[in-house]
Amino acid sequence: MAQKRHSRRALPVWSGAPEDLFDYTQPPAPRAGRSPLHLEGAITVTDDWPEIVPIADAELRVLESHFAEELDELFGPRA
Repeated sequence: MAQKRHSRRALPVWSGAPEDLFDYTQPPAPRAGRSPLHLEGAITVTDDWPEIVPIADAELRVLESHFAEELDELFGPRA
């Protein structure tokens, strides 16, 4: 069975006038296909992180070396 060929819509030609540059504010034409998902009500966001998040010594060293200047500004120089 042969497949349908869809013709492409030709893009408008830019006239060179500055006002043509602002045509991006026009919403695109709706596309055929399924309708967008509409959610009913508000979305509830939950997390399951513990109160204290464990961090390994190696991770702490990486963070301290990467943010050394910022941490020194916040908390003062290292003792």
